[in-house]
Amino acid sequence: MGGSGFPLFKIIDRPLLPVQGSWIDSTPFIAMFVLLGAAAYFAYRGKRVQVARRAIQVFSAFFFIIFIHRCLCALRGWAFGMQLLGRNNLLAFGDLCIIVALVAFTAAFGRLFCGWVCPLALIQEVISKPARVRMSLTDKKSRNLIGFLLLVGVTILIGWLAYLVRPGTQFFVENVAAIWTIGLLVLLFWAIPRQSNDLRLRHARYVSAGAYLLLAMAGVFVTNPWCTLFGDELDYSSIVSLLGVIAAALVVPLAWCRYVCPGAGSLAPVAFLSPYRIRNSQECNHCRECEAFCPTGALGPEQIDDSACIYCGNCLDKCGFHWEKPKAAPRQ
Repeated sequence: MGGSGFPLFKIIDRPLLPVQGSWIDSTPFIAMFVLLGAAAYFAYRGKRVQVARRAIQVFSAFFFIIFIHRCLCALRGWAFGMQLLGRNNLLAFGDLCIIVALVAFTAAFGRLFCGWVCPLALIQEVISKPARVRMSLTDKKSRNLIGFLLLVGVTILIGWLAYLVRPGTQFFVENVAAIWTIGLLVLLFWAIPRQSNDLRLRHARYVSAGAYLLLAMAGVFVTNPWCTLFGDELDYSSIVSLLGVIAAALVVPLAWCRYVCPGAGSLAPVAFLSPYRIRNSQECNHCRECEAFCPTGALGPEQIDDSACIYCGNCLDKCGFHWEKPKAAPRQ
């Protein structure tokens, strides 16, 4: 990752399987393919799903954060790679290989990357226990008041930090990641009182993905909070953004993934192609427990938002939720 910042230690800091004369490295693509394949296998078996998911998440975090040199900004890579097609197909493959794997597996099996592989989602899940406790409160006024108090505190803290470390040359371009996260915190002020019915607010992720993609196509090296994790170099804006995402997860579980993640915004429409769906076989009694155990708010009274489901399996065997799988063709 380009830009000024601090060096980040990586066990592997150069291609393991290089093509002569280029920087192309197929190792991240192979690893992504293996991890997503393992996620698809264990997710739909319905046995010890959470144990398998945590094991894959931890291994993925170690591999992509500590071990490998490659940055996984797939959407930015898509924008750059499409511009290289026909001019330098080798470099284009390097930019496109990750997004191809993600789109292919999402179309076949749903958003397994978000729920099983993405290290940023894992960090948010671990951090979000206070948010889950708040969401479980039955008194709506108390739930909203605690949410607003937390949100005001983290917004002031992140805004102050962003101001202190802001680069002063090209303000917007060099602060895109921090601006994105501050936008998330502002959005949460509208989301907290509407969390039981925030379907429209979740559409913000499509706007986020479109804006991110347009900036990348314009040649801006846009950064995001995951650049701090995946990249081999840190910049101030990405650090502030990562801290903001973690802070937001203290207020709303997986807030970044719910509302503004460009990756989620680009994969959510593809997930509609997957034949795998979470469905409920029981009549809803409006207990609202599903709102507490679903980390992305995909489940609600008498509604399932398939675009928000990250196939984590937290809802399996609760309130009658189960996988609706494609039926096998009858044998002749």
